[in-house]
Amino acid sequence: MTQALISQILIGVSVTAILVISAIGLAVIFGVAGVINMAHGQFIMVGAYTAAVIGKMGGNTFVAIPVSFVVVALLGLAVERGVIRWIYDRPLETLLATWGVGIILEVVMKLIFGPELYYVGAPKVLAGSVHLVGRLPYPYYRLFLIVVAILMVAATFYLIFRTDFGLKVRAVRRNRAMSGCLGIDTAKIDMMIFMFGSGLAGIAGAVLAPIKSVSTTMGFRYAVDSYMTIVLGGVGNLWGVPTGGGLIGEGETLLAYKFNSVIGELLVFIFIVIAIRVFPRGIFGYQERR
Repeated sequence: MTQALISQILIGVSVTAILVISAIGLAVIFGVAGVINMAHGQFIMVGAYTAAVIGKMGGNTFVAIPVSFVVVALLGLAVERGVIRWIYDRPLETLLATWGVGIILEVVMKLIFGPELYYVGAPKVLAGSVHLVGRLPYPYYRLFLIVVAILMVAATFYLIFRTDFGLKVRAVRRNRAMSGCLGIDTAKIDMMIFMFGSGLAGIAGAVLAPIKSVSTTMGFRYAVDSYMTIVLGGVGNLWGVPTGGGLIGEGETLLAYKFNSVIGELLVFIFIVIAIRVFPRGIFGYQERR
């Protein structure tokens, strides 16, 4: 195995981390609350602008992460209480409503910050590279993204599978009507999980801002990648996020190395279409009993 190929594999790991970071919040909202959140990319964008503001105030990414989580979680609370709570049982209307919310957020952020691009620098402690294999440099910030992705997935797994709140979330996910009959406040669960998923999108914006200029249109690509990740991995199963992210991230990177980026993306998209044909609910999607 040549060093160039090893380098591409390592780059693919960091691309996987970016996909996981951007998709985990959407996976929580889509998988549990059943909301097709078309404003997910704009939530990431708001998190990135929050990081930009923190940077102008003298802070760095480490400060921006918790602040962005809180800001976007509160934004999610406002959207859920003001719009989504009335249309949970109408998926197509949630799609249209969140699409409209996304447009409003883009316009509002453009009115506040203007059309110019903002650049967020990485913390000085994460500047530079480490040599992992021979003389191959690997940026510290890519390693940081991998660590953040692992921590976000681990924290989400802990919340869903190791807490009383998570037990209620899983109950609502499997049978909302029965959960309500057993005394679980399903409306509160929906609100809390929407806030949590929105907050994760805010973290995504904060940590991804240094690798991409911050603009009102930056969220679109992240939203598309997030949907491809969770649809391939399986809606409603958290294991599908790292699985889908890994297949897409490594696939695009290695195929781009072999051919070019356009052909790489095209081949990965064809693979996703075939995979969905074989696994209609995704690789780890829930299979309903008959």
